[in-house]
Order: sequence, then structure tokens, then C-alpha cells
Amino acid sequence: MLREPIFLGGMFKSGTTLLRAMLGQHSAIASGLETYWFDWDWANRNGAEMRRVFERLADYFHMSAGAVLALAESAATPAACLDALMRELTRRESKRRWAEKTPGNIAHVDRIWDAWPDAQVIHITRDPRDVFASLVEARKWDTAAEFADRWAATVGRNEQLLAQLRPGAESYLAIRYEDLIGAPDATMRRVLEFLHEQWEPQVASFNGRQEDFEIVLEATGKASTTLERLKEPLTDDRVGIWPQVLSQAQVAAIQQAVAARGFADLYARLTTEHPAA
Repeated sequence: MLREPIFLGGMFKSGTTLLRAMLGQHSAIASGLETYWFDWDWANRNGAEMRRVFERLADYFHMSAGAVLALAESAATPAACLDALMRELTRRESKRRWAEKTPGNIAHVDRIWDAWPDAQVIHITRDPRDVFASLVEARKWDTAAEFADRWAATVGRNEQLLAQLRPGAESYLAIRYEDLIGAPDATMRRVLEFLHEQWEPQVASFNGRQEDFEIVLEATGKASTTLERLKEPLTDDRVGIWPQVLSQAQVAAIQQAVAARGFADLYARLTTEHPAA
């Protein structure tokens, strides 16, 4: 019998992919590439655009396109389709439960707990200055306004939902990217204790993973900078990068833009706990 599902999320460039890769090394937990299940256009799931989505998922999960399409046709909701897809992944990997990692999961914890009342959610956060620096390097959402909009829609939205839903300690865990990198053993022990899973030391080390990069490149024709870095062993060279990448004006601009959206306190909390050296 499958145990309760796990959902991983966080702002883009916050370590969600690394966390998923490390957790997926556990003997009980199956975890594949991100699905963006909450964005599926379910009313038009038989249309060409959604067919392309399902075909890409088939590549991601090493399934036939026909098998994924059959799951979609038999499912009444996106949540039901995701559940069937992840159950199949779990079965094929001979594991007991599944973890779905899509960054935006944290902005949809209300939908998660509505569909899976026993689901456990792990939110990984990172110093927003380092997040923005990574986006600037990737030339993606690299203006203060774009960053603040997306940060408010993910990290800020999660804060709002948690205040409304007030999940119990069994349902929600927040960890820091900086802790995952700097103290992987202690951080992953905390994660597994939260998940009520036995400790397995392999989850606290990571030696790189080439396969995910190649799967995404073949399926989409696009090279992911995040997955490119995932080919490398665990390293702390991405912690505290913002002083080398951002100007003082850029840092001030993103801080002001986030404050204008009502999240000054949250921004301050995430930048002062682990200040850059």
C-alpha cells in the first residue's frame, strides 16, 4: 500500500531540483521530473497543446505516450491524473511512495491538501539575493519587477496560504538551501524525520546526475542551466553568489519591489538568517 505523497517546491533557482534528486535516492521514495500539474488545461486535455504536455511527460517518465494519454483519459481531474502517473512511476521503481517536485507547488498547497489530505509538503527557500543573481546569470526574469512578481507569487503566496490553512507539523516543512548545501547530513535527517522514513546515508550525498539533463534536452530541445549544474557533485560554490553578480542598485531594486508587494518582512527574514560573507 502506498504511503502519503510528498510535494516539493520553492522559488525557481532555490534548490528544488537538487532536493528532489537527493530525496529520490531513498529506497522508499520515487521522484521524477517536474510535471506542472496545477497548470494543466484540463478542460482542453484532448487538445493539441495538452497532448504535447502528455507526450513530454511520457519522455520524462520513460512511458509510452499512449499509456500517459490513457491515464489522462480515465482521470476526472489533474490531481487524479498526477496521482495515477506517480503511482505508476512508484510501481515501476518498486518503491512505497512518491514525491512530485514542481517549484510552484508551494503556491498551490491549498489544492494539494484538498486532493491529498495526508500529503506532506517540503518548501526549500534560498536567500532571495542569490535567487535573483542566478536568474540574472540565466537571463531569465532578471528585472526587479519580474523577480518580485514571481517571488511574491510563489514564496509570498505560500506565506499567505499557510496563514489561512495553518497546517500541522506533520504536513509542512521548510528548509534552507544554504543548510542543505552546508549541512546535508543534518538537513536530510530532518527531512526524513518529517517524512517518517528511516535514515539512509545516501540521501545526504550527491555525485551528479547526467540522465535528467539529457532527458529534458531530448524532450524539449532546451538545455536547462539547473539540470546542467545537477550533473556536478554537491558543492557550496552557489551559496552567497550575489555580491559577485549584482550591483548595489539591483539589490536595492529587488528589495523595494518585493516590499511594494507586501512582503518586506518575509524578504528580510530570508536574507538575514544566512547573510552572505
